[in-house]
Amino acid sequence: MNNSVEKIHILLLGAIWYVFLVLFFYLIPFVDTGYARDIKEQVIRETKIEEEINLFCIRFCKGNERRGYLKSLTLDKIDGGYYRVIGKAAFQNRHVLRDPFYFVLYDHTVVVSAFGTLNPDSCELRVYDVVVENDFHDIFGTMLRNHGDIIGRVERIDNCQRFLK
Repeated sequence: MNNSVEKIHILLLGAIWYVFLVLFFYLIPFVDTGYARDIKEQVIRETKIEEEINLFCIRFCKGNERRGYLKSLTLDKIDGGYYRVIGKAAFQNRHVLRDPFYFVLYDHTVVVSAFGTLNPDSCELRVYDVVVENDFHDIFGTMLRNHGDIIGRVERIDNCQRFLK
């Protein structure tokens, strides 16, 4: 390459870099840098949700080491001042034999994901979808449908603003 072509390449690269920096610093104040906020630990500390999930599992899960627990719970601000809420609960069906030797007879965990919208003014959480994963023959999904329709349910969350800070 001759000297004038190299100078043009360097000039073009410099111009592209300059335009990139200008756009970056100009647009960054307008970019929504919001992200889903994990509130699982706070909710476990301040509510009875973990206890309620476990009690549900004690009633409906199988096995001598069954347990239910909150896997995740996130908030993400969306249009109109509302918040998208995504929660996942795990329901572990587990049976262990200990005598005459240790043997796990079965260990199957069903995960239920609930998707909702929180109105911060009224503290109403509306569930708009539920997905059941790892459900053997749709047993857990059928049981959930038989014990009350979850989709469309509206729950009032006491003092929901504490989770939005």
